[in-house]
Amino acid sequence: MHRVRPCEPDDLPAVIRLSQAWAEERITKGYENVNWTEERLASKMGSYFLVAELEDRIAGYTFGTVNTSGGSSVMTTGENYLEIYEVYVDKGIRSAGLGRSLVKALIEKAKSEGVTRVTVGSSNTNWRETAQFYEKLGFGMWYFQMIK
Repeated sequence: MHRVRPCEPDDLPAVIRLSQAWAEERITKGYENVNWTEERLASKMGSYFLVAELEDRIAGYTFGTVNTSGGSSVMTTGENYLEIYEVYVDKGIRSAGLGRSLVKALIEKAKSEGVTRVTVGSSNTNWRETAQFYEKLGFGMWYFQMIK
C-alpha cells in the first residue's frame, strides 16, 4: 500500500534521486538538463509538493503551483488554476496507482482552496500514454504542439 503526503525537507535527497532517474530514462525532451538541488527544490516546497511512499521509501513525487490566469481561450482573466509541473514515479512500480494518487491529491488540495481548473503539459516522448493517463483523470485536450 502506498501513501501520499506533503514533501518534507528530509525527502529532498530521495526526490533528487528520482529526478536523476527520470533524466537517465531520456523519456522527456529536455529533462536531462534539469539539475535539481536541495536548495532549488526547497523553494518549491509548500502545499503543492507531494511525495508517494511505498514500503517506507519515496517512490514518486509531484509539484505544482496555483497561478492566476491572464485570460485565455479556456480561462477567464483573474481565474485561479493549478498548474502541475512534474509527476514522476519510479520506473519499476509504474501502473501501481502512485501517479494517479499524486495527481488526485494535488487536485483535491486545490479544490479545498476553491481552485477548480488544472493544467498540465508534457514533453514526454511517450505522449500517447501520458495523454491517456491524464484523460483517465478527467483532463481534456486544450491544444497540441509539435516540433521538427
